[in-house]
Amino acid sequence: MIQGQQPPRPATATGPAPAAHEGRPKFRAGRHFVKVRNVEWVTPTTYLIYFVMDDNGPSPVFDFQPGQFLSLFVEKDGKVINRPYSIASAPHEKDAIELCIKVVEGGFMSNFLKDRQPGDRYRIMAPLGAFILEDPVETDIAFISTGTGVAPFVGMAKHMIRHNQMDHDVYMFTGVRYVKELLYHDLFLEWERKYPNFHYVPNISRPETPEWKGRVGYVQKAVKEAIKDPANTHTYICGLHEMVEQTKDLCQKMGFGAVRVEKWD
Repeated sequence: MIQGQQPPRPATATGPAPAAHEGRPKFRAGRHFVKVRNVEWVTPTTYLIYFVMDDNGPSPVFDFQPGQFLSLFVEKDGKVINRPYSIASAPHEKDAIELCIKVVEGGFMSNFLKDRQPGDRYRIMAPLGAFILEDPVETDIAFISTGTGVAPFVGMAKHMIRHNQMDHDVYMFTGVRYVKELLYHDLFLEWERKYPNFHYVPNISRPETPEWKGRVGYVQKAVKEAIKDPANTHTYICGLHEMVEQTKDLCQKMGFGAVRVEKWD
């Protein structure tokens, strides 16, 4: 980070300040260097990019809490710019940092990063953010996302599985326009098979194939139908601004035990 510059805001602006019972960030943000390990396309428009640490040679990934983000610095037209990205990997995955990025038409960083090669080196600041999984988990959980807003929830769910915190119902509500845009679909189906309390609820608003036999519509409708005990459920919502606001209002009206949000600009 440039000397004297304030910490960057997340790509998703956080909602209200955490309530007193919520977790607080445990780790101080620091400056690090990372190198690209590989880029893996997972849909026609979305890719995963993996970074390994390179502060003073190879080292384990820094400590962070599930749901936090990093800010990545690159040079554009002779100036250093930065963009924040939620960390999709879990804190125990020390080999690499995983980011999930959708290519945005006209978006510099998403188009720049998709063409990076192994060994390309960049500066980051991390960990950042207070959109954090309350740990230990003592209630039912509803993760609600659209598009790449699912990224922080992948890390959160991995953390819960790692620490045997799947005693409560965990709902993974995701929403995309087309079937071909589903993210982490196979992973979530695997978790649903392995963990009786994990419930994967994908929603397609514009299915492009008659082969899709799942839910058609928006995540808000699925939340209303699936959650039977909102007072005993804590929800985390991440996605585009309008979706987050609508879903937050819905969850508050339904009487969820806690509602935490992060909004894409």
